[in-house]
Amino acid sequence: MNCPWCNREMERGVIQSGQEISWFPGIKRRFFGRAEFHRGAVELSRLSFVRGSAVVAHLCRFCEKVVIDYGDAHSDLNGPPD
Repeated sequence: MNCPWCNREMERGVIQSGQEISWFPGIKRRFFGRAEFHRGAVELSRLSFVRGSAVVAHLCRFCEKVVIDYGDAHSDLNGPPD
């Protein structure tokens, strides 16, 4: 994948956490970070109590940006199997 900012090749990798990985609108931190309880939130990776959460991400070391394609069914490594 090429970086949308500088068009250089990005590195494919994983962002992982012991909690659900979610995106929330605005910049306010959430005490209880489950997407299902917040309007407009997007769950990027489901929580597995055994494996935690993991989502595929692309990193541009030049721009220092990370891109997550949450519309890709294979992005959430804990998503439902095909």
